Parts: sequence; structure tokens; C-alpha cells
Amino acid sequence: MNLTEKLKNYIRNDCDMDLVGVAPAQALDGEPEGHRPGDLLPGAKSVIVFGRALADGVTQAGFRTLEEKKIVAQSAYAAYGHDLAPNFLLVNDAYNIAQYLEDMFGAIAAPVPFGVQQSTVWDNVPAPIFTDPYRQGMPLDVFKAAMAAGIGEFGWSNRFLTREYGPRQLLCAVITTMELEYDEPYAGPKLCDPETCGVCVKLCPTCAIPAPGSGRAAVKAAGGREVEVAELKVNSCVVASTAYRKEFQGRVPVPDLIQGNDPTDEELREAFAQKPISGLSVDHYPRYLCERCLLYCPVGQWKERFFDTGLSKFDPQVRSFME
Repeated sequence: MNLTEKLKNYIRNDCDMDLVGVAPAQALDGEPEGHRPGDLLPGAKSVIVFGRALADGVTQAGFRTLEEKKIVAQSAYAAYGHDLAPNFLLVNDAYNIAQYLEDMFGAIAAPVPFGVQQSTVWDNVPAPIFTDPYRQGMPLDVFKAAMAAGIGEFGWSNRFLTREYGPRQLLCAVITTMELEYDEPYAGPKLCDPETCGVCVKLCPTCAIPAPGSGRAAVKAAGGREVEVAELKVNSCVVASTAYRKEFQGRVPVPDLIQGNDPTDEELREAFAQKPISGLSVDHYPRYLCERCLLYCPVGQWKERFFDTGLSKFDPQVRSFME
């Protein structure tokens, strides 16, 4: 067993990870200055990406909230799908993996967690995590690193998808000076085909995700791999994900602060200044109050896990909710 295999076995078995891949540090050389692996760790050679799938019971808590208006169920999704798990569980795991690299192999390793606690507020307006890490001050685009490490690829919604779990996993990374054997960028069957699926487009309540063919497309690139994604209307997404109207509120009531679906930056700033602070979220401004493009994405055996088991009333065949 070589060093890379030994490390991966440790991450899978001792750290109980579902996903692991390794990318060369230069795979992210195209990122903005300050956000490249070498900017964060001089002499960086490898980026190790790992993650855990969301428990199906956590995902279905979102269904209870949206489909049955059982808002109290949102607590399980908020804690284990958004706030606590990525910010505490993976933070500890990343530190353990970094320490393992240093203790066992004599390498230098820098953990790079990914979660709302590591986010900053974008331009005085909280943007949802998946839109673009660098609008929130994230040090490294863990999702691009994951694509370069062969773990999966981006979907049209801008969510990162894996074959096994769709967008329903939490990812983290460790940068190291250790040279390892690298995985090839994901090159399997295309995980997202918005032309034939379009669930994320149809279910987006503020039309933040454009339809394919609308002329609103962007490209995610890393490690020589490119994927076309939607040119997301971030401000529209914020209206729902952080609840600027009553229809999107969670356990903490909110007033109607924005009427339309396409607010300007200034309108968002003004609304944000009036938004109640929530004590139920790690960053006090919950960003998980929509999540439809994560909860209902069909990639990752969604139908078998959630519709066939009766956990969701969304019929993937007709793209609508059952009565």
C-alpha cells in the first residue's frame, strides 16, 4: 500500500468519510490571487478533499418543512445539513487529517474548512453559500478542488454533485506540501442534464436559476475540466434562501422586506438593515430557508431514496407535487 492509499484509507475508515479525492495544487492556479493553494500554504503540492453524505433523515426534514409546513422539523436540517455539521464535525475532522499528515509523514498541512462560520457577509448582504465562495471571503473553492479531485462535477444550479449523493453532501479540504498520487477530474457520465431535467429551474421560487438556452450560462473550471452552469441571479436567490418575505420564513417570523424577485444591491442592503437577527443559526442570518435545488435534485438516487419510500410527495416523473 503506497502513501496515498494509506492516507485515503485513514480518511475513509478512521475519519468515517464517504468521499475522498486528491488534486494537484496547480489545478486551482486559475483562481483569483489569494485563493490559490500556494497562497494559503507556501510550497503546497496537493489538495485533499473529503466529505460526508447528508443522512437521508436530515434531508427529509426539509421535505417536512416545505411539503407539510412542519416548520419545527427545519431544526434538524438546519443543524445537521447546514450549520453544525460543516462547522464543527468537519472542522474537527479536517484538523485531525492535517495532524495525521504532519505526524505520520512529516508534511505541512493546512485544513481549509467550509461552512457558514467561515463565511463573511458579502457586501453587507448575506449570500447563500453555494453561489460563490469568494463573494463571502472563503479561502479556497472546495467545490472546484473536489471536481479536480474526481469526486464529482457542478450541476446547472451551481450545486456540486456527486454520483452517489447528488448535492447532498458536506465537503472539506486539507492543503499539504506532500506530493501524492492524484485523481483525475471527474469524467464519468454527465450528472446533470438541465435540458431533460430542469427540476432546479422549475422549483426555484424566485427564478434565480435560468432555464437552459436562455443565454444565461457560466463556466466552472478546475484542473483542465470545464462544466457549464447557470448564471445564477444571486440577489434573487438571497430573497428566498435568507427569507426576505413571509412566504420563506422559518421558525423566526419575518416581515415582507422585499416585494419582487430581482432586487438591486441597494434594496438588499436596506432590507438587510431591517432584518431580525435570529438566535437559531450559527451566523444569525439563516441561509437555508429555501434549499429546493438541493432537496429535490434527482441525482444520487433521489427517487429510490425519497419518493419510493414515501418521504417526499414530489413526483419526479411528472415534476410536480402529489396531493
